Order: sequence, then C-alpha cells, then structure tokens
Amino acid sequence: MTDTSSTSSGGRPAAAPGSGAPAGIMLTLGAILLILMIGFGVRSTFILSLAGYTCAFALFALSINLMLGGLGEVPLGQCIFFGVGAYGTAMLTIEAGVPFVAAVPVAMAASAVLAIGIGWLTLRLTGAYFSIVSWGLAGVMMVAAMNLEVTGGPLGLFGFPSLTVGPVDLTDPQSYFFFTAVILLLVLAFLARVRSSRFGHAIESIRQSRHLAQSVGVDVFRERLKMLVLSAPVAALAGALCLPYTQIVTPEVFSVVLTVDALLAVLIGGTGLLFGPVIGTAIFTILPQFLKLDPNVKVLVFSLAIILVMMLAPGGLHQIGRAVMARLTRGEGGR
Repeated sequence: MTDTSSTSSGGRPAAAPGSGAPAGIMLTLGAILLILMIGFGVRSTFILSLAGYTCAFALFALSINLMLGGLGEVPLGQCIFFGVGAYGTAMLTIEAGVPFVAAVPVAMAASAVLAIGIGWLTLRLTGAYFSIVSWGLAGVMMVAAMNLEVTGGPLGLFGFPSLTVGPVDLTDPQSYFFFTAVILLLVLAFLARVRSSRFGHAIESIRQSRHLAQSVGVDVFRERLKMLVLSAPVAALAGALCLPYTQIVTPEVFSVVLTVDALLAVLIGGTGLLFGPVIGTAIFTILPQFLKLDPNVKVLVFSLAIILVMMLAPGGLHQIGRAVMARLTRGEGGR
C-alpha cells in the first residue's frame, strides 16, 4: 500500500499534520544561529563578502523556484528581472543620485510591472515553448543593454556613490553579510506564508494538473501570471543586493548563463523544500572557492553532480537526507 501521508500526489514531500510549525521554528532558529556563527566567527573579509553574495544569489534561486517548483516551468528568461533590479538600482543611484535604500524598491516595482507585460506575452505557452520565448526576451534585453548609453553600453555601470541602508554600510563585508542574510530569512518567511495561503494551494493544484485545476474553477492564466509577478521583485532584489559584492553591473546580467547557474543550484538543493535553493546556492557558490576549482572544471563537476542527483534523488540533496534519516529511524526502531 502506498504511504500517502509522506508524499503528495505530485511527488512533493508533505509534512505530517501539526509538524510544519515546530519544524519551521527549528529551521529558523538553526538559520539564525548559523548566521551569528558566520558573522561573528569568520574573520576573512573575502569569505564574509562571498557569504553575503551567496545570500543575495539565493534570492535569485528562490525566484526561479517559484516558477520551477511552483508551476513546473523552466524560466530561462528570469535573468531579465535580476538585470532590471541591478540596472535599475545602478541607474538611480549613479545617474539620478537616489539613495540605495530608495532605489531598490523602485527597481523591484519596475520588475513587477515588466513581469505583467512579459507574462501576458508568454504565460499562455507552457513547457519548452515558454522557456524558449522567455530566453529570447532575455537576449533582447542583453542586446539593448549593450547598445544603450543610459546602461553604459558594453562596459556597464560602476562607481556607486554610496551603498548604505540607514547606518548599515553594505561595502563592509560583515554588515553586507548580516543584511543580506536577514533579508533572505524575511523572504523565506514570506514565501512560507504564500505557500500555505489560498493562492499557494491554487498554484499547487495547477502544478499537479492544470486541466483539473481549471475544471474546479481555478483561473489558471491569472494564477500563473500572479506567480510570475511575485517572482520578479524577488529576482530584482537579488540583482540589487549583488551590487555591493560585484561593484559593477554589465549586460552579462541578462545572460541565460546566470539563470542556468541558479537553476542548477535549485536542482541540487531540491524544488520541493523551501530551503532547498538556499542549500544548493551555498554549495554552488562557496564550494568551488574552497576547492579552488577552475571555472571550466567547475562546470564539469557540477554537470556530473546534477546528473547523479537527478538519477539518484530527483528531489534534490534533501531527498537523500530524508532517505538517510528514514533508514536510521527504522534502524533505531528495529533494535
């Protein structure tokens, strides 16, 4: 007999009744403890800056997981919103002299408006057609960024006057890490609420069977559009928060390679777990630095890792962890 209490019909792990809140609290406390240990225990400014960048890039992975894990779509054009966040913030701070803290919300709002237009064009398509069209739009944005004077052309924009949020100086590695880590936790908490909301249940029904969802009254196109509009500001926030680390924004932010990097992080961490993309991003960005991997070797190693994960644990690394824990639990019970 199939154990329906542990797995949803779509293959996504389902929490036991009443277990979600304690598990979420434990994860949050564990995350806060880890942030404090890294922030106050690590002395290397390089590692702190890299950890801050990892938190920022994890936001981009989360935005992709909203589309991939939520709707089952591969959003190859998600880098558009990341780029709008980075370029919007850079243009407002450098060209218009707007403070960083005010420029970021404006860039996020612009990405949401852009998502409405892009969603209207692309979300009537599904599968490979949606991915290819969104990829093409990202290419258009990249060409535009390379040829427009306001975006700095091929050289991009650099020379930020100030990257501060109130008294927090984001050019300081420790402050940058704490700030991005707190933002990441807040976004995770927000997405957890979204997942358990009526909208989240509608998205889950669409992911499992869009035709069945439509038959019970769910407006599939509207809910898919809402999910894209939700994912866009998260990606834009990631693009803006990467600026203190990169100190420059170039047309490469619209490259599909950026999206593929985040997609790999999501697949490694797993789409079913809210923390999955964060875990995958940490592995994808930090591990190569410690192993001192050449970029070409990094591509080879992670490509092989993705193949192995997809063959052995399609749900990501957390699926392996769950299997190990289940085996250990059975072993304890059999004694």
